[in-house]
Order: sequence, then structure tokens, then C-alpha cells
Amino acid sequence: MSIALALVFILIGFFLLMWSADLLVDNASELAGRLGISPLLVGIIIVGFGTSAPELFVSAMAALDNKGNLALGNALGSNITNIGLVLGSAAIIRALPVGKATAKIDMPIVIATGLVAIALLFDGVLSHIDGVILLAILLGYLLWTARSSSGNEALSASELVASVHEHDVLAVTHPKGKSVMTASIYAIISIALLILASRILVKGAVTVAEFFHVGELIIGLTIVAIGTSLPELAAAIAAARKGVHDMIIGNIIGSNVFNTLGVLGLTGALRATEIDTGALWRDFPIMLLFTGLMLVFALTKYTISRLEGSVLVAAYIAYLGYLISVTV
Repeated sequence: MSIALALVFILIGFFLLMWSADLLVDNASELAGRLGISPLLVGIIIVGFGTSAPELFVSAMAALDNKGNLALGNALGSNITNIGLVLGSAAIIRALPVGKATAKIDMPIVIATGLVAIALLFDGVLSHIDGVILLAILLGYLLWTARSSSGNEALSASELVASVHEHDVLAVTHPKGKSVMTASIYAIISIALLILASRILVKGAVTVAEFFHVGELIIGLTIVAIGTSLPELAAAIAAARKGVHDMIIGNIIGSNVFNTLGVLGLTGALRATEIDTGALWRDFPIMLLFTGLMLVFALTKYTISRLEGSVLVAAYIAYLGYLISVTV
């Protein structure tokens, strides 16, 4: 495959990935509501899964193609991008208030999941057992979140789905009131498109890496991570303009936890991978540094100010610059 065709594959893959992820969230949410599934579970699992679906499917396809470090770079890079670029950009537009519970409980959980991942991968291998452990922790986190948020059960499924559609600036508009069969077909089609888009994107990214003699990890940390984080960036900017602060913070926290536990967990469960040492000694610490900055900024007056947002964006640009410098 030529480099030009590889770039076309990447662009097509990104477009299909984002569109099919939105399609999945839209129809899975409506299907869950029609089947009477708990609205809380709809919010935690379906919407939470949808925001990380691009990273999840890309990493799964990369793992199956024996490109585990591309999957690792995608997970770590997406987490760093979510905080440095997405959160930072939103804070620059409008200072973001942070709830005390979010700053004292949810953000430390993000750090804790990162530390657990480092401990499991410290031997240089993302093994099947490591993957299963990470997925088990994710399941426990979801159950704990559901239990601790049980007070929200009064919200009807239709209200939750409507709320999701109202704030999801990238949502695809579909006719309201689809039957269970129709919503199921749409959901199945969206999953098939996610798999196809992921394979196209991974193929293009691997070709670019081979052409420029760049490691899979670097491609995952940069091109793939930025691409799969574009929906979060667009949604966060729109939410900041509308003053929907909780949506921004909550989406980033949920996405980062899911990336660390779900994406890495699924990658390891599908195929054991020898980890690029750069991830252990450079990118994991950088991810924890960005998460720590987010926590410190949140604990100071429980607000992420415009200045602090500028610091996050500048730090992210510096990180990208460093990655580029070590590859040329």
C-alpha cells in the first residue's frame, strides 16, 4: 500500500469510526429504553461505552492484528489528549467548576486505575491475566458507580436518552420511536461498521508507521489517539460554550477510566503483548502527570481556570513536540 492510500485509509477510518460510534450510542440507548433496562445502566454502560467505542474497537483490531503497542499507544495517548487538549481547550473557553465529590473521589480513581495498570505491566508484558484483571476492575467500578448513584433512578429512560441526544453535538439524527427490531438492526449495523472502520484505520496507521520507520506506539500516541479523541474535543468545546460543565468533566473521567481498564484490558485479553519500554518510562508517567495536574487544579477553588486550561494545552503541545523530536 502506498503512503497516499494509507492516509486515505486513515481519513476514511476516522470518519466511519466516529459516525458508527454515534449510531451505536443513539440506537443502543433507545433499545435499552424500550426494553425497560435501568436508565442508570444506560447512562453508565451504553453512553460510557459509546464515548470510548472508537478507542475500544481500534485497540481490539490492533491486538488481533498482533499490533498490541498500537493499541497501548491509543489508550495512553487518548487519556493524555483528553486532559491536555480536550479539558484544557474547554477550560480556556470557559472556566470549569468542579464538584467536591468529583475532585476528591472520581479524579483520584483515575489516578488509581493508572497506577494499577503500571503495576500489572511493569514486567514488560500485557498478558491475558493482566487483561482479565483490568476488565474485572472495570466491572467492579461500574457496579460501584451504579450502587453509589442509585438516587438517580427516578430519571426515566426516555428523559436520559433525550438528555444524551441534547448534549451530544455529534449525535446522528434518526426518526424517533423506532421499534425494538429496527433499533436492534441499526445497533448491529453500527457494530459492523465500527469493526470495518477500525480495521481500515489500523491498516493505514501501520502503513504510515512502516513508511516513516516510526514505532507502532508513537503512531498510537499521536495520529490514532488524536483522531479517536476528536468527538470528545468537539463535544467539550460545544458544552463549554453552553455552560454544561458536568458533562465535560464527567465524560473525561469516564473515558479515561474506560480507556485504562477497558481498552487495555480487552487488548490483553485478546492477545498478550510485549510492551514498548517507552510506554512504561515515558508515557505512563506523563499520563499520571496530566491526571495529577487535573486533580491539583480541581482542588484549588474547585475550578479549572482559563489559565490552568492554557497550562494543560501548552503541556500537551510540549509533549507532542517531544514525541516528534524523538522520532526524527
